[in-house]
Amino acid sequence: MSHDTTLENLAQKGAWVSIFAYLFMSSIKLSFGYFGHSEALVADGLNNTTDIIASIAVLIGLKISIKPPDQDHHYGHTRAETIASLIAAFIMISVGLTVIIQAVESLISPRTESPTTFTAITAAFSAIFMFIIYNYNRLLSKKTKNASLAAVAKDNLSDALVSIGALIGIVGTWTGLTWLDPLAAFVVGFIICKTAWDIFREA
Repeated sequence: MSHDTTLENLAQKGAWVSIFAYLFMSSIKLSFGYFGHSEALVADGLNNTTDIIASIAVLIGLKISIKPPDQDHHYGHTRAETIASLIAAFIMISVGLTVIIQAVESLISPRTESPTTFTAITAAFSAIFMFIIYNYNRLLSKKTKNASLAAVAKDNLSDALVSIGALIGIVGTWTGLTWLDPLAAFVVGFIICKTAWDIFREA
């Protein structure tokens, strides 16, 4: 096995780690967020589902881009990663807009239920968990010198920060600031859209 192939396999491993981390966290956040009456946590969970899409796009791009040139692709398959990123960006922006619309509706017509304690615990756990994943992929991206994996690592960090924002929104509702939870959801929706736009622009 060549040195380049070994590095590509390590990069793919990092993408798989992110996918499983996001699957784990999104299922927890969507469940606790829905039943625990926290829009911010639900939005955070939806954010992770878009991250799954982005990570899969990176993985597909990595697998196809390392294929050697053939009769139909004389210059190789390096553009596959770009096409996968564009598709992911379109899906992500649709999810982000949905989150924003729902958050605005909740700001106009606030809910009466306050988020439960479990939603705050979930958000705090998510922030710590995603920060660990960020460090793992950051170190792996330096080792492999893979730009896509470096981008995934940055996304891991932003997800940790998003969970902190969701935690602030949840705790804020307990102090009587009921608008903080949907406001946090709105910010998450904006972050999803911005991330999608950045991916689209780079692609």
